[in-house]
Amino acid sequence: MSVRVSKILRKWFLSIDRVLLASVFALISVGAWISVALTPLVAVKLGFAPFHFAKLHLLIIPIAMLIMLVTSALPVKYIGKLAVVGYFVCLILVICALFWGVEIKGARRWLNIFGFSLQPSEFLKPISAVISAWLISEQYRDRTFPGILLSVAVIALIIPFLLLQPDVGMTVIIVGTLFAQFFISGISISIIIAVTASLASAMFGLYLTLPHFADRIDKFFVKNEDADVYQIQKSIDAFKHGGIFGKNPVGGGMRAMVPDSHSDFVFAIIGEEYGFTMCLIIVALFATLITRAMVKIIKSSSLFTFTAAFGILFQIASQVIINICTTLNLIPTKGMTLPFISYGGSSMLSIAISVGIILALTKKANLQQDVL
Repeated sequence: MSVRVSKILRKWFLSIDRVLLASVFALISVGAWISVALTPLVAVKLGFAPFHFAKLHLLIIPIAMLIMLVTSALPVKYIGKLAVVGYFVCLILVICALFWGVEIKGARRWLNIFGFSLQPSEFLKPISAVISAWLISEQYRDRTFPGILLSVAVIALIIPFLLLQPDVGMTVIIVGTLFAQFFISGISISIIIAVTASLASAMFGLYLTLPHFADRIDKFFVKNEDADVYQIQKSIDAFKHGGIFGKNPVGGGMRAMVPDSHSDFVFAIIGEEYGFTMCLIIVALFATLITRAMVKIIKSSSLFTFTAAFGILFQIASQVIINICTTLNLIPTKGMTLPFISYGGSSMLSIAISVGIILALTKKANLQQDVL
């Protein structure tokens, strides 16, 4: 039995892209180190035991790695089928969160399940990208199949529930992913223009109807002394103070001042404690992950493989860019974690699924296969 398992593992290891795998393990290692080194002061500030966040982060890592490795070993046909099942399960859980979820900072996105806090909408990101890719590729295979229309319907069904939470950032990423998949799959320019106009109209509608969304936009574009920009200002100060190699600030610096410094603003803490050098290393690791995967999927002859992988890579890149640009005050503030680095169990598990799918789709044998 052990010989058979050894052969299976050897076959998997030889088929997987080891550069991608190494970059992921490096990011996980950095995230673990940052969690242990920088979150104790934040935990005490929020009334927890010093290593509360570090223990939870380290506890979720092996679970996330197991999920990622199992997902990476799946045949392509199972990825599509499991995504369909996962879509309906997550949709039901998102709806449940609206009624029975835990409210944090005015948003109902989390469910308490057996003592663990779960954000179901996080898992809709990779799932929706896979389903959209399958529907789009099916329309190219069979012109009578309304794949494009169905992909729009799949996304349209979940948007109202995301906005009711509310979670504008998640909505923008999921809708933006569908738009990106339309664009790279060669859909007609008229459809792309229609989608772009719809997105612009939707964003303007959100500005008019969601006060907290409008408030963040106003604070970014209209600078005045009365605006509450405490976290952003502390974030900018952290980068300035950190310099090239970082400084250990007396009293904990930003860690002691900003409640979300272990999650949404973790990149600013890294900049303050370890400087521009460590920030550059983290950006380089994400760039390696994304560009390496892009190089692999460009060689694919399967529209599904290319579109699904591109959609998930678009999501990862968007999340990284939004998190970093928020801490640098380049875009309006949006609570979004930095993959593998920020504290957040649901985010870690979701990104593990995403990377697992990427690893599965970039295996040499799978680059030539379709989902069904």
